[in-house]
Amino acid sequence: MAGKKATLDAQRSRYFQDIAAALFRLRGAPFVLSSGDMVTISSWEQAGIPLGVVQEGIRRAHEKARQARPAPGRLSSLSFCDREVKRAFQEHRDRRVGRGKRPAARSEKAGRAKEAVRAFLEASAAGAGYLHGVYDRALTLLSRKSIREEDLERLEAEAERLILEHAGGPERLEAEQRMRADFSGRSADQFDEILAVDLIRRAREKYQIPHLSLFYY
Repeated sequence: MAGKKATLDAQRSRYFQDIAAALFRLRGAPFVLSSGDMVTISSWEQAGIPLGVVQEGIRRAHEKARQARPAPGRLSSLSFCDREVKRAFQEHRDRRVGRGKRPAARSEKAGRAKEAVRAFLEASAAGAGYLHGVYDRALTLLSRKSIREEDLERLEAEAERLILEHAGGPERLEAEQRMRADFSGRSADQFDEILAVDLIRRAREKYQIPHLSLFYY
């Protein structure tokens, strides 16, 4: 048992180290994983995203940052790679269809999302009551036979906007202090984006706020 745990720990350490190394090669400059980066990598690991897929997503994000206008720049945080990593993972799963692994049907994803939304509404967490209007609308959408994913994505964006509007007090101050320590030297826009990612993630974890996009199911 101890040997198995040691093997798993070694694999996990390699996963983190190889991701840091991939970013180092692309940036051409030293890069130390911050606490925020560790959280991002952990989310990829928990989602079961293979190392090669993560590296491909990071490469794509780096290329987009390099070509950005008006001013190209280096990736300052792995949070900026999250969208491309998840897109690469979706493509990876789609490619596996021809290898005998059946992907979850839209109806199955919608069913899981519907149950998650219903559970959230029934739990009625006092600190997240401001989201009930959005999640009531999401439940209505998910109960339809024909579901437009763009409608769910708009509600997801609205939910995240509300989360940020209600993120205040000591928790926000603590998050700002931690992010400023981890990401010193970032532009105001970069810092605001990094802080937003952290605040939304923490609120989702604290109040068990489910995602609405079917991508997550």
